[in-house]
Parts: sequence; structure tokens; C-alpha cells
Amino acid sequence: MNIHTGSGILSGMDISALTTTNDIEQLRAMALAMVQKVMSENAKLVAEKDRELRTKNQRIQLLEEMLKLVRQQRFGKKCETLAGMQRSLFEEDVDADIAELTAQLDKLLPPSVEEDDKAPRSRPVRKPLPSHLPRVEKEIPPATDHCPECNEPLRYIRDAVSEKLEYIPAHFVVNRYVRPQYSCPCCQKVFSGEMPAHILPKSAVEPSVIAQVVINKYCDHLPLYRQRPIFARSDVDLPVSSMADMVGASGAALSPLAALLHRELMSRPVVHADETTLKILDTKKGGKSCSGYLWAYVSGERSGSQIVCFDCRPGRGHEYPENWLQGWSGTLVVDGHKAYRTLANKVPEITLAGCWAHARRGFADLYKISKDPRAAIAVKKIAGLYRLEKKISSRPVEKIRQWRQRYARPILEDLWSWLEEQEARCSPGRALHKAIVYALSHRVELSRFLEDGAVPLDNNVCERAIKNVVLGRKSWLFAGSRMAGERAAQIMSLLETAKRNGLEPHAWLTNVLKRLPSWPEDRLEELLPLPGFVFSD
Repeated sequence: MNIHTGSGILSGMDISALTTTNDIEQLRAMALAMVQKVMSENAKLVAEKDRELRTKNQRIQLLEEMLKLVRQQRFGKKCETLAGMQRSLFEEDVDADIAELTAQLDKLLPPSVEEDDKAPRSRPVRKPLPSHLPRVEKEIPPATDHCPECNEPLRYIRDAVSEKLEYIPAHFVVNRYVRPQYSCPCCQKVFSGEMPAHILPKSAVEPSVIAQVVINKYCDHLPLYRQRPIFARSDVDLPVSSMADMVGASGAALSPLAALLHRELMSRPVVHADETTLKILDTKKGGKSCSGYLWAYVSGERSGSQIVCFDCRPGRGHEYPENWLQGWSGTLVVDGHKAYRTLANKVPEITLAGCWAHARRGFADLYKISKDPRAAIAVKKIAGLYRLEKKISSRPVEKIRQWRQRYARPILEDLWSWLEEQEARCSPGRALHKAIVYALSHRVELSRFLEDGAVPLDNNVCERAIKNVVLGRKSWLFAGSRMAGERAAQIMSLLETAKRNGLEPHAWLTNVLKRLPSWPEDRLEELLPLPGFVFSD
């Protein structure tokens, strides 16, 4: 038998020795020996605990240093120098690193009493899970129906409900079309039901599969060769050539809808425009890539349901928007690209409105680099315009115009006066001077929003449409041909418009691909991805 004491462990042999002798000196010696033994064992235990504690503290210190370093990389100046897709990929990886390091620290650092007593830190409010998703009830009853303290029966009072999102991987099914065949003994003919019309009559896939391939390519930026191994994980072999046939057939079937969407956009009084580079392989030059441009046109947010149209062209001269906007009259919201001014000079029916986000950017970038107080003043004055816009954004267009005339005009006049003063004092060629000259040289366009409540302050709505293309460009790098670029522009126009109007792209595209082969041409507008779209059974 072993007896545990406050300072060690006494074995059964030690206890029996103490009880079988009457010699005081022997008892004293034995007791002293046992105490020394216990102290020696305790010293070993303490040393072992110290080693474990030192190892743990070193691990904690290392993790804390790593966490500080990763946070500095995530939120410091190094992160600010990255741009576009590179920055997005950097941030998502670093955020995952921060979460992993924090989880490891939480395991090593038990919550202290002092922290428990402190008021809980405010955390961002988590968005509720989408209400349209089906709910699966999973009831978790208590471990016992009696109180563990007094053994009294427990009484139900209410449900504590928490929700967690679960992912069920997509799966394939095979639809078997059984068509009973009947013969006519008299006519010697066989009759059966007709197969549903299909954009690829000889294909072995349903429109839903075609839609998924198209969505993967144009919404999720997955080239066809990357899609094949994804489908292969479900033991489905879709050759790249077969998927290319699906994309080509979809482009041909959707082309009339894209043209109709273009005509619908031309009826809007306010349109945004922007452009971005798009490399295109030139098949006539041995597959070498040449520079092309993807032009984006977006309807004004206060001029009806949202429409997004893309147009693939070999350059960024004024002739391309001139051709695309032929016959249109209205206000075109743009950045400072000179092609738009040339267009407006040639076509008097088109009025240009400037982008305050571009005008602000020169001052904001300068302040980040040099902390120039004059740049800060410019940013602050421009912010006054945006504060007013936020306040009046939900009002009718005419009310917005009235508020702008009353409150935005004085802010703008003060800004112009200040910019003119600073231009005279600033040395030409400096970053501040360039930002001032940009704003003053676009004064007319940047003041256009005062006269029309439907005209926004900036061109951000179009830049958001372009952003999806910029992200995708990092994956597919180039369009395989001029025709491929035009097809991509048409398909992306329809899918982006669907998203802007709250339609799930795959659901809309699947439904449309089912209906298009037998749909009458004079009713095509019913299939446009606009708020009035009605899904068929």
C-alpha cells in the first residue's frame, strides 16, 4: 500500500518499518531518511514540471511572436503595396494563418479569472445564415432528465437554438428517358414520345451540366482543363473537347439574348463605362497573344433594373464605345480616359459625368505615402460630398437633385476655390500638382451630378463589374481567339446581369438553356435575367 502525503509518497515497506521498532534513535534515522527520500522525489517532480512549463512557455512565446509577425504582414504597409488578385490571395492565406495560430494559443493558454471578470469584448455581428436554405432539425437532449444536484425531475422551459452551415457536395444523377413505342398495324409505322429539345441534341448531358461548365468557366474562372479533374472526383469523365462543345453551343444559343440585353441597356438614360486589358491569341500570327480590351457598360443604379454588358475589342480608342453606343443619348459616367472626351466631342447627344473616386484617389494615395496635410484636406473636402450622398441615397431622383443643389454645391465651390489656390502654390510635376490638375481639368464632368439626381458621384458600379474580369484574368490569362473573347463578353454580360438582379446564375442559365431550343423569337425578352424573369417547371 502507498500513502500520499503533502510532500511525497510513503510506501507500505516504509510504514511497516516505522511500526515494528521501539528504538527512538532508529525511528529518528528512519524518519529522516524517509523525509530525504520524499524531498528527493519531489525535487525530481518539480524539475520535470519546470521543464514542461519552460517548454510550454517557449512554445507560447514563439506562437505569440509568429502571430504578431503575421498580423503585421496582414495589416502593415507591406500588405498595402500589393494590389488586385495578389493582395486578395495574400490576405486570405494570412487570415487563415492568424486563425490557426490563435487556435493553438487558445489551447495553451487557459482562460484566466481576471479575463473572465472583464466585460466581454465587442465582436462583429455575425450575419444570419441564408433564410432560403432548408433547415434540418437535430435535437440534443440533456444527458439526464433529473437534476444532477438534487435529483429532482427536470422541467422543460424553452429551446436554445443555434445554426451551423453544412456543405453537401454536388452529385450527379442519370436521367433515363423511357419512351414506350407503339406500332400501327395498318400503317406499319412506329410512334413514341419526342425527346425534349436540346441545344446539343446528340449530347449525353442535361442543360444543368452545360450550365455548370459555363458557370465554372465564366463566373468561377476555371478553364476547362481544370474542370475535368473536378468532375473526375465524382467518377464522371467529361473530356475537354466535349466541354468546349458545350461552351460553344451555349454561346451560340445565348447570343440573341445578349444582343437583346444590349438593346435594353441602350434605353437607359445613365450608363457607366470602363475598360480593362484582355490578351487575345492571334491565330494568324502562330498563336502569339495580342493586346485586346474588354469594355464594360453598366446601367445607372437609379435608372431601373441593373444591366451589365461587356464588349471585347482590339483597342481602347474612342471608335469602340462610339460604335457600341451608336444611336444612344444620355449621360455616360466615366473616368479620365481621353477616348471618352473624344467620343463626347463627336457625339453631342452624349454627356460625360466624371468619377470622384478617381479624383480622390490621387490625393488619398499621396497622403498614404507622405502624410501631406494638403492631400488630407482635399480628401476631407471630398468626403463631405460622400456623406451627403449616403444621407440622401434613398430619396427620389428629383429630391436628390434638390439636396445636391442646396448642400453639395457649396461644398464643391469651396473645393474648387481651394484647389485653384493650391495649384498656384504647388510645383509642377509633383504628385499633389498632378492630382489637383486632374480634378480641375475634369471640373465640368465632376460637377455634372449637381444637375441630375440620377447621376452618381463615381464610376464604382462599373469598376465592380470589371473586378470580376480582373480576378478571372489571373486564372485563364487570355482569350483563345477573337471569337472566344466575344463569346466570353456575351456570356459574362448575361451572368453578371443575373447576379445583379438577385438571380442565381446556375438556376437561371439551366432554365434558359432548357427553354431556348423551342422558345419563340418574339418572346425572347421574357428570358432576360431581369427582375421579371419567371422560372418554368
